Amino acid sequence: MANDPHLTLPEVQTVLRHRHLSATEIYLQPRIEDMHDKLQEHFSKSRPERTYTAGYRDEDVRAVFGG
Repeated sequence: MANDPHLTLPEVQTVLRHRHLSATEIYLQPRIEDMHDKLQEHFSKSRPERTYTAGYRDEDVRAVFGG
């Protein structure tokens, strides 16, 4: 329920009959499988090509930003 986008955490708290919201927060710990999937998705995205303001020389940009 805590991961359901249609339920707020206070609503989950009420359903579970937790007195304090902090008791409900234990359900918010990410699962390692979910983290792996999200990291895989993040690092498999193509990166946008860097562009710099006109007028900078290529060797100056490389000196500052590397590459």
